[in-house]
Amino acid sequence: MIELDRVSVTYAGAGSPVLSGVDLSIPEGEMVLVMGRTGSGKSTLLRAINGLVPHFSGGTLRGRVVVDGRDTSTHRPRDFADVVGFVGQDPLAGFVTDNVEDELAYGVVAVAVPVHDQYGRVVAALNSSSHSRKVTKAGIVRERLAMLRQASRAISAELARVPGLSLSAQQ
Repeated sequence: MIELDRVSVTYAGAGSPVLSGVDLSIPEGEMVLVMGRTGSGKSTLLRAINGLVPHFSGGTLRGRVVVDGRDTSTHRPRDFADVVGFVGQDPLAGFVTDNVEDELAYGVVAVAVPVHDQYGRVVAALNSSSHSRKVTKAGIVRERLAMLRQASRAISAELARVPGLSLSAQQ
């Protein structure tokens, strides 16, 4: 499902790569937790998987990233929308409505889910989790809604940057 082969990413002006020689293979259905200190490349890794690096955020990507048979060097980020969902560090920045049902519906419409399947996907996502009807600024509610929106799309991989998850041994 997700294959990284000797992936390195260097941003302009950086003295060294933020990622260097990453080899990774994640089969479909596998759950992976990426942990590290601030600036260690967690977000860059996720953005490389969905093609945002280097197409959107710049930098130089060396090596190969393949998701569901599609190479990120030859496919634009939009070409991964049907297989990869991405929840950034600030989920609220990606919301387009203040209503849970509308937000979920936007997710399925945005990736061209057939009209006859849209309602069922939204209902299934709503039934999979308890939720409030209004999008709030409470971090956990934002993150859960953003992840539900990805789930409603029935994608193969969900990438989430969760800032509130503090598992550092020093904390």
